[in-house]
Amino acid sequence: MCRLWVVAGALLLSCFGVAQAQQPGGASVPLEQFTRHDEYGEIKIAPDGAFLAATAGKYGRARLVFLDLKDRKLVSGVQAPPNFEIVDFEWVSATRVIYFIAERQLRQVRPTPTGEIFAVDRDGRQSTQIYGYRAADPSRDTRLNKRKASYATPELISTLKNDDRHVLIAEYPWIERGNEYYSNSDAKPLIVRLDVYTGRKTQIGSVPLRSANVLVDLQDQVRFAVGYNADSKLAALWKPQPDAEWQSFELPGFREETIIPRRLTVDNKGVLVTGVREGESLAALYRMDLQSRAVEKLYQHAEADVSELVTDLNDGSVVGVRVNADKPEHHWLAEDAPTTQMYKMLERAFPGQVVKISSKTENGNLVLVFVSSDVNPGEYYLFDTQTKKADFLLAARSWIDPRVMRPKEIVSIKARDGLVLHGYLTRPAATGPQPLVVLPHGGPHGVRDDWRFDWEAQLLANRGYAVLQVNFRGSGGYGVDFESAGYRQWGAKMQDDVTDATRWAVTNGVAQDDRICVYGASYGGYAALMGAVREPKLYRCAVGYAGVYDLELMFTAGDIPDSKLGRSYLDKVLGNNQSELRERSPVHNASRIEVPILLVHGKEDGRADYQHAKRMKAALEGSQKSLEWVALSGEEHGAYDEETRREVYEKLLAFLDRHLSSAAAAAAP
Repeated sequence: MCRLWVVAGALLLSCFGVAQAQQPGGASVPLEQFTRHDEYGEIKIAPDGAFLAATAGKYGRARLVFLDLKDRKLVSGVQAPPNFEIVDFEWVSATRVIYFIAERQLRQVRPTPTGEIFAVDRDGRQSTQIYGYRAADPSRDTRLNKRKASYATPELISTLKNDDRHVLIAEYPWIERGNEYYSNSDAKPLIVRLDVYTGRKTQIGSVPLRSANVLVDLQDQVRFAVGYNADSKLAALWKPQPDAEWQSFELPGFREETIIPRRLTVDNKGVLVTGVREGESLAALYRMDLQSRAVEKLYQHAEADVSELVTDLNDGSVVGVRVNADKPEHHWLAEDAPTTQMYKMLERAFPGQVVKISSKTENGNLVLVFVSSDVNPGEYYLFDTQTKKADFLLAARSWIDPRVMRPKEIVSIKARDGLVLHGYLTRPAATGPQPLVVLPHGGPHGVRDDWRFDWEAQLLANRGYAVLQVNFRGSGGYGVDFESAGYRQWGAKMQDDVTDATRWAVTNGVAQDDRICVYGASYGGYAALMGAVREPKLYRCAVGYAGVYDLELMFTAGDIPDSKLGRSYLDKVLGNNQSELRERSPVHNASRIEVPILLVHGKEDGRADYQHAKRMKAALEGSQKSLEWVALSGEEHGAYDEETRREVYEKLLAFLDRHLSSAAAAAAP
């Protein structure tokens, strides 16, 4: 057991009874220790502080379990039915929890959320389905006068602080086509009060905007929403009083696609939003007066977007922000607030790590603290805000020893046109230039690599490879100008950034220039193959995992073109110049590839359709290129099953060893 306590005004850490960990060193860590899912998916403390609830078991989602904090024992729980997993949950009261499920569809391993909600008491009793399209199934329950089938996607708005029997949800109706229903990302939400015992629904309102985000005030009244109007323009709605009609207005002076409503102010007279003002690039925190529409900037970072808000444990006011710069940072708006001081105390106790309060009791006397870093997958501590003591509870991956993991070095690289790129370098334990794996991230827009624990990079470093991850232009987190600089630059300037980062690693003595492979998943798979196309002498091999290889195919296959927002996204980031799309597609440039290729793809991939991999395979074989092929039955966008994932990475490591070993480098022409 680890305990923190106050000595001379500072938190100190002491550990007792911790299992003996593996000693640091260069020893190879078993592959399955990296490819396993977290032991616990999520942990939350009950409002009265007597219990913890956690998802656990296979994939960290097979069961919902309850831990009695007094005796530190598991006392009850519920098991997900066969082919189901529990993907999220919330305490509604000190005794009742609702949870959301996902189901494995036909031929698929990764479960898909079904829009269904269940509820259970913390003693494991009164377990029942309360929402979803099967909620009124007579085989499940006979109280049909109370529960009705709901063909919709629910989003929890509030657990209603003064109501232990109900929750508030936004209900996004599905589209009916023939005899089937499909989720609708363009739906206008209904506001519903849901009984967590009977499943009875009461509609209390609606929001006349597509894809709307809804906010409640501190009294749990729906008062604000942001979504798209009939003209597909972003608009805001506000109720001056809870029972008033919606008032619509524009969000003045903002780049509309950047607006995220966060919360209403404590006095209900303003709304806090993050977004980018016209003429600026970085997302900042703003307060908008709802009467005058006056906007006040509360905080803006010099290099990165504001990503999260930190709220006071008592009144819910915003005391600070979190920014994912090179490392996650907290910046405080209320320096003297008790919550601010508590965060600072915890950060001193865990130097070099990221501290986050993940849940709290109703009175704020107990909080659950999650601590993590580049080498630590994460640990949960129970912190008493009155005594300033904290006990170690659980580790997300208890089998990982942080002392054996390799730190992420922060790097800054200047691209050929002068643009500064940020990234991370994870080196193996050896010294001097090493074989290098360049690992471009997926997404690619709005997504980035960051400083958090990355099991894939750690695996490669543990096997003797340096790993370079660069946030090429188009990546998220560095402002809209940096992100938009990647629009219509797939296979062009975005690819140049990956190339420039690779050459930087050689010039700076990180990489051996004859032992470099480029590997990525999703967009990263595209970048890996385009790297082999455009730089046939720079890389010794390339690996595409769940990649997109035919840009024209993206407009007709996969789930992106299924919605208006998805089609608009493709037009914006790719354009519709057919000759340019073909020129920048690996499938039409296979003849230019000179290095061995490994392709891994799930047959049920709904994002990067399986046709991408099949077409790339045919193009490589038609050009008589060196190809290794792995098709994953039942898998979607990446391997979810732990055994399949282990097999994929066995093949990946064997492929890298064949082509990046010293013997392979010596034999290369």
